[in-house]
Amino acid sequence: MALLVACSAPSYSSDPIYGYSSNAAANGLHWSMSEQMLGIPPTTGLDVTGVIYRYTAVKERPDDFTVTIRNENPLDGGYIFSETDDWSGRSGQTITKAVPVAYSPIRFWGDGEIATTGVGSVEDPQVVYTYRFIEPEIEQTAPPIPTLYSALDDPYAQQQPTERPESSEEDQASKDKDEEEEPLEKALAASDADLSMAVGQTGMIAAMNPVKMHNYYAMSIPGGVYQETVILQGGEIKDNRRAFRSMANDRLHTEMVEGQWK
Repeated sequence: MALLVACSAPSYSSDPIYGYSSNAAANGLHWSMSEQMLGIPPTTGLDVTGVIYRYTAVKERPDDFTVTIRNENPLDGGYIFSETDDWSGRSGQTITKAVPVAYSPIRFWGDGEIATTGVGSVEDPQVVYTYRFIEPEIEQTAPPIPTLYSALDDPYAQQQPTERPESSEEDQASKDKDEEEEPLEKALAASDADLSMAVGQTGMIAAMNPVKMHNYYAMSIPGGVYQETVILQGGEIKDNRRAFRSMANDRLHTEMVEGQWK
């Protein structure tokens, strides 16, 4: 009989993690897509999903002025992202804009900047990148070669079993003695447990009784004289003549019955 022993390498994957970066323009109008700014390593599985920015354009109304937020494309050249706001002929003000981006791997996102043309300036700039991260699956390795195990080839299985020595009369007597003592030990252990439980319950009752009895004896009933509150109409109670006649009839009936047995 042979057993087939084999194992396989597991594959791991994780659910998407969505997040956003810190303010890329916190330290100026130029920045890099670093781990410190993104809050996550710029590695495989990280895709940029959008750019949110906010700033205040400072300019005179008739002046020409444009503001562009963009990121270089280090792989294909040019810019992977570019969004321009034209303020020419308009008064400066604060603008907030969210620009969605199709899932774009982080390796295509190079340095970013806020570029301007014309007469004007940018104040309080804020640029935030939203992203999705999916941990890549671990590549599976080739499964190991199965190994066969045969119990017939096991050197330990081929050994002949040794005969069990016969027990002597002394060993048998000692065994019988142990078997007799074991139930007695179990009974004593059970008795000790029951006694301990009884002592514990008695102690709890004894600890509870003083409190209850103390509260009972501490109760006091106010003394004094209790005055009669019943008032009789007319001031006297008359005898019930009907009751007297009934009692006389009952007595006569009793004497007649007793006379039958004399």
